[in-house]
Amino acid sequence: MKISEILKNKATISFEVFPPKNKEGDISSIYYTIDELAKLKPDFISVTYGAGGSTKGKTVEIASKIKNDYHIEAVAHLTCISSTKEEVIDICQQLKENNIENILSLRGDYPKDPSFDKDHLEFQYAKDLNKLITETFPGDFCLSGACYPEVHQEAACFEDDLKALKEKVEAGAQYLITQIFFDNNYYYRLVKEARKRGINVPILAGIMPITNSKSLLHTAKMCGCSIPYQLSTMIESYYRYPSAMKEIGINYATHQIIDLITNGVDGIHIYTMNKPEIAQAIFKNIPTVLKELNHE
Repeated sequence: MKISEILKNKATISFEVFPPKNKEGDISSIYYTIDELAKLKPDFISVTYGAGGSTKGKTVEIASKIKNDYHIEAVAHLTCISSTKEEVIDICQQLKENNIENILSLRGDYPKDPSFDKDHLEFQYAKDLNKLITETFPGDFCLSGACYPEVHQEAACFEDDLKALKEKVEAGAQYLITQIFFDNNYYYRLVKEARKRGINVPILAGIMPITNSKSLLHTAKMCGCSIPYQLSTMIESYYRYPSAMKEIGINYATHQIIDLITNGVDGIHIYTMNKPEIAQAIFKNIPTVLKELNHE
C-alpha cells in the first residue's frame, strides 16, 4: 500500500533504519533490528540509501525483506546528486520488481571527493528526481520528500526554503518527513507557514532520541538544528553518566512525541539509529497516547 493512502485515514508511526556498514558487506544484523521494530506494529519502515548512494544495493534488499517477509510497508530512500538517469531508472525498476511502492526522494549530500563536478550533474534537486520518476513510472510509486523545520543549511532564508519545498511537492512529493528537531515550536511554525503557501500534504515529524552527548552535538551540527536550553542543561549535568544520558534522551523524545500527538501531528517518524530498544522504551512510556493513533 502507498503511504499516502494510509495517511488519508490516520496519523502514522514509523521508523528509519540504515544498512549496516562493515567490510564484509554482511547486513544480517539489521534483521534483528527489524524483528524487534516489527513487534511495535509500525505503519512503515524506511531504509536509508547511504552517503553518496554507497549502500544503494542493500537498501533495495532490506526494503524488499521488510515488505515481502515482514509484511510491513517499506519506504526506500533514493538520492540523486551523484547518479545518472539510467542508474535511477534501474533502481526504481528493482524496487518495482520487489513490490516496493514508496520512495523517499532526496537530493543527497555532495560527495567529499574534491574531483566531484558540481557543474555537470543530471540532477540538481530532489524535484528533478521526482519529475523523472513520475514521468518514467506513472502511478507506480508514492513519493515523499524531506523538509527542514529550522531551514535547510543551503537556503538563504526561511521563505526561500518554503518556496523550494513547494516546488518539491508540485513535482510529486505526496507527503514530507522533517529533519530532526528538538524544539517542537519549529515544527509547528513549519506546518503553519507551509499551509499558508498552499503546501497541503501531510508533514511527518522526524524524531531522533539522542542517548549520548557526543552524538547529540555531532547530529545538531550536521543537521543544522538547535539544542534547547533545557536539553543543553541536562547534557551539561549528566554527560559523564551514560545511563543517565540514555534515560534523558528517551524521556526527552517521549515528551516531544506526546506534545506532537496532542497537537494533531500528521505522523511520527523515529530515527532509530538501528537501536530498537530505544523505540521500544518510548512506546512503553506512552501506551495510552499511542492508542489515540490506533497503535496499541
